[in-house]
Amino acid sequence: MSRQEYTCDECGSVIYFEGICYECRQRLKREAYQALTEVEVEAKARAIIAALGALGDKFYTTNDQYEDFFGLLAYKGISTAAIAEAAAEAEVYYPYEIYRDAAPEVRGKLIALVMQPDCGEADHILQCLAIAGGDDVLAAFIRLERNPLPWSENLFVPPSVYARAGGWTFDSEGRRVELNFGRCYPVFPLANGAGTDKAVTVATPRADVCPQCGTGLMDIVTLDGRDERLAFLNLAGVIKIPVCPQCATMCERTLVRYSPGGDSTMELIDPFGDETAMPESEYAEMTSRKFALAERPENLFFARGNDESIITVGGFADWIQDFQYDACPDCGKPMRYFASVPWNALSDWTEGTLFLEICPDCRVISAFHQQT
Repeated sequence: MSRQEYTCDECGSVIYFEGICYECRQRLKREAYQALTEVEVEAKARAIIAALGALGDKFYTTNDQYEDFFGLLAYKGISTAAIAEAAAEAEVYYPYEIYRDAAPEVRGKLIALVMQPDCGEADHILQCLAIAGGDDVLAAFIRLERNPLPWSENLFVPPSVYARAGGWTFDSEGRRVELNFGRCYPVFPLANGAGTDKAVTVATPRADVCPQCGTGLMDIVTLDGRDERLAFLNLAGVIKIPVCPQCATMCERTLVRYSPGGDSTMELIDPFGDETAMPESEYAEMTSRKFALAERPENLFFARGNDESIITVGGFADWIQDFQYDACPDCGKPMRYFASVPWNALSDWTEGTLFLEICPDCRVISAFHQQT
């Protein structure tokens, strides 16, 4: 039996229920946060602080205030200083993004807690400190790395890995190493018939096929580093990132070696062995949509708004499972996160996100998939 077709009340696209499609709902939510006045933002911030005090570590269960926090963080770029102070007072350490703008006094309070040998929430507090950053946090992490406390026996990784929650880490000499880029540009979907933006093109068909399953490869993202908007990535020219849209979701990661002239090769790491080629109709859908790089940068946490129709370049990732920074297979150094491609942006039947990280010294890119 065929499903009844409807049209989205906003964009007119075909959907199979009455109302508004997912993409339009997400866009309307984003635009609603962006349109908030300063007075309205302050009112929502006060409600978040009140919820922290009333609910304590159950704050994450509140639909409205929890969602508002990430909406304000992603789309208004609010300072979280007052919220962090309230969270510390209520002993709330999740979500750790609350502590993004924590004042030195708040950071000092968290450092004092994690320096206790019997600290019971060291894992959460380390992430809170990581997102807050600061020289005091770096010094504390180095001290804990070199002189582990008893609670470290209950953790799986050292403080240098927890630091990655904040988009940084440190080397054996104690030098801070940045794992993110200091700008974020959304890549917005375009309506049919709209012109494309050559700075970033998405899901471009290629002539070659996947050696594992036979699906046609696609350049999931092509970046023109000569565009001034992408200068922060320090790319020497145009780079193409070929992936198999099928196997990319079924392997540990895809390694891409690129040159600034646009030549690239891909290698699947630990692929699943029984995949067959993707149907041509699905491949055609994924490669048919058009996108354009935003004209101006947005907040570094723009992706944390959880809009699965928006691709982002730079900023912080909206990790689905946990923060992940791969090691470069050539030099062994941690790679830098630089883009996210939600599969939902390319088709209506896929889920999860493809995360892209780069080692510019070795000209290697790691593409890996996460989903719930």
